Amino acid sequence: MKTKFILMIVAAALAGPKAEAAKKRAATPKFTTQELMAQATDAFLTYNIDLANEKLAALRADKKADKTEIEALAKQVNRMDEMIQRVQDVAVIDSINVDREDFFRYYRLSSSAGRLLDRHELPSGFDAADETVVFYPEDGSVMIWGTEQGLVESRRLTDGSWEVPAELGSVINAGGTANYPFQLTDGSTLYFASDGDDSLGGLDLYITQRTRDGVAVPQNMGMPYNSPYDDYMLAIDEETGAGWFATDRNQLGNKVTIYVFVPTQTRVNINIDDPALADRARIASLTSPLSAEQQALLEKIAGISDGNSYGSTDIAPEFEFPLPDGRVYTRWEDFKSPQARRLMENYIDALAESRTDSNALEHMRQRYSSGKSDNNQSILTLERKQRAAQQQLKKLANQVIAEELNAGVAQ
Repeated sequence: MKTKFILMIVAAALAGPKAEAAKKRAATPKFTTQELMAQATDAFLTYNIDLANEKLAALRADKKADKTEIEALAKQVNRMDEMIQRVQDVAVIDSINVDREDFFRYYRLSSSAGRLLDRHELPSGFDAADETVVFYPEDGSVMIWGTEQGLVESRRLTDGSWEVPAELGSVINAGGTANYPFQLTDGSTLYFASDGDDSLGGLDLYITQRTRDGVAVPQNMGMPYNSPYDDYMLAIDEETGAGWFATDRNQLGNKVTIYVFVPTQTRVNINIDDPALADRARIASLTSPLSAEQQALLEKIAGISDGNSYGSTDIAPEFEFPLPDGRVYTRWEDFKSPQARRLMENYIDALAESRTDSNALEHMRQRYSSGKSDNNQSILTLERKQRAAQQQLKKLANQVIAEELNAGVAQ
């Protein structure tokens, strides 16, 4: 009897923890696999790394969960954890929500920073991504833009035409598709967006340097520039001292947010123990109050006219004529020498006639290739005329350049 009583006590003692555990399990709400994944994703999107990892652990224990989907999200969470350790201390001083289409026209850049052009303003026959921006520097020497394969560039030839677009660098397009380029006036520093392997989500902003040996391995710019959503088109106006970038992190439908920030020469990170770290990382609010210098910067920006379109009525070129020193004349008033202007008129007339003949020659060649050989002699005659015209154009161009440069020396 005594033995039975002891066994009953032991059983009760053992049952206590089991009962308590069962009670806790009953109190714990049950979530479906889809609910757990939604909770983990929401925690990631709200920068709650601890909660995201907690939900991921529950998903890993769920036999019904898609392990590939879990690890893909885990990779993003780990990437966020790395980035949030190094959030740059950046003063974001203004923002504006605009339509996603043609958003870049709201960037107010000084002329020295270059222009941001619509893809439709590329030369005829040049391929471009459905959504991209063409970077066009002040000297007009090059155009850089995005295609479905990544970033490409085309340089202006001495006759004013554009070379066949070439890939900007395989290292830029490796692991993702690069787009939305912007190059500083040093001709070396390049910013762009890419959905590369180490992006936080969608498009991230990157920086690289162009050298004589090619292009350096791009570096992800981290937070607060990047978010779990698409971040793109970072531009820095060295003349005004303002930086710009666009993002859809605020999820405003067909609108995006453009932030204006103050670039710094050296990177300073926010203390990881700062309780506002996550808010600073996702730009929950703008810098406030603004300093006198920051307010002056906004006023300087406001003084720049709207629009960066190369095709806008007020900046549409009358022609494009490159000089050996990198300048490109686009209007008659650019010329200092009256004689150079008169020679330029002859050049424009000769160029127009040459283009007309070129179109006629192409039409004849198409007829010839389709079996209509009755214009064979006309083709030969027009080809000789075109060769002579090209020589004449080079001669006229050299005369224009010589007169204009001499005028510059005289002054």
